[in-house]
Amino acid sequence: MIAAVGGADTVAAPASRGETPVAEIVLLRHGVRSPTSAPDAHASYASQPWPSWPVAPGILTPHGHAGMQALGAFYRQRLIASGNLGKACPTADQLQVIADTTPRNKESAQAVIDGLVPGCHVSFLAMPGDDNNPLFHYVKGDKDDDAASPSPTEISPALAELQAILLGCNDKACLKAASASGKTLLVEDDKPTPKAGKLSGTFSENLMLAYAEGKPANEVAWGRADAALLGKVIVLHNDAFARDKKSMPAATQAGSNLAAHILATLQTAAGESTTTAAFSSQGRGTFVLIGHDTNLANIAGVFGLDWHDTNRPDDYPPGGGLVFDLFKRGNQYVVKVSALMPSMDDLRGNRFDDMRPAKLRISGCGGHDACPLAVFAAAVGKSIDTSRVMPALPAMTPQSQGAP
Repeated sequence: MIAAVGGADTVAAPASRGETPVAEIVLLRHGVRSPTSAPDAHASYASQPWPSWPVAPGILTPHGHAGMQALGAFYRQRLIASGNLGKACPTADQLQVIADTTPRNKESAQAVIDGLVPGCHVSFLAMPGDDNNPLFHYVKGDKDDDAASPSPTEISPALAELQAILLGCNDKACLKAASASGKTLLVEDDKPTPKAGKLSGTFSENLMLAYAEGKPANEVAWGRADAALLGKVIVLHNDAFARDKKSMPAATQAGSNLAAHILATLQTAAGESTTTAAFSSQGRGTFVLIGHDTNLANIAGVFGLDWHDTNRPDDYPPGGGLVFDLFKRGNQYVVKVSALMPSMDDLRGNRFDDMRPAKLRISGCGGHDACPLAVFAAAVGKSIDTSRVMPALPAMTPQSQGAP
């Protein structure tokens, strides 16, 4: 188990005296998007219409694009300070950005590049067409939305709060009247309904996205919830992912391929031979992967990571990142892992100045937050299902996009 170490850190990568940075891998979720379903798709669950969005379902919003560009600028400061990126335009060996094939991921990749290396002509790698990239979706057709989830057996405070937000009330008389008027409930007869497990996480995230998008107060949870209450409700999304994406064997089934390529890149950067392809032949430099919340959860499960922070209650927010740093310490290579998760207010204001990495302790290393690469590889290898690993990288091509 890898747990978060309390306390703030500087913006730079966590190098110590006598350590030389070798490689950094950043796994990011795409930026703020619209809900993946149209506003009227879940109309029966709310007493009022869901808010409209400026883009089609599941698409990065202009606000989300600006946020990812600002996040790129944040990482530029961090990477220059750590020595993993120079101030001049990087070569392909120094920086590589890989994106999943969905429009929101491609646009997020371009926005990150624009903030990370402004004025430089840097392309990102993605699969041509619209086929899912197996780095981010092992099974063809996998999606990062509304996956089936078992319903909870008890009504949690968060589920009761969500029901109250949706209907504007939560007493038995209100629920009975709402049901009689044709509304669909998440809570009925003092227990969760069959779809509560699947939809409570979706609804709580959709409410969060409206806040992160910067919508006016009356369009965020119909004016019934502030950031603090939304933070309490978003745990329903965390819980759904803990059941379906982070837990075993789901995590190892979906995340082994990506995990194996991350590990191979670190090993290649240290001069080791691997049977799984690294993201580059040298493995050195900076690698930014633009994936989904599912990828953060899958990798958390495979690597045994936990970074929950009550001050940043969404465990998988837009722009959230897991960072793998490889350093050389004398003749030894060491790995450090950290989480950089923006708060809802960070996303709403597109300002990430106060975001600091949570250093993660690594099991098998005496509880330290730095682990010899060989020990790290042995620990991770136990959780990787090699039958789910594709040794070669998928066929990707350099791509770029203009401003939206």
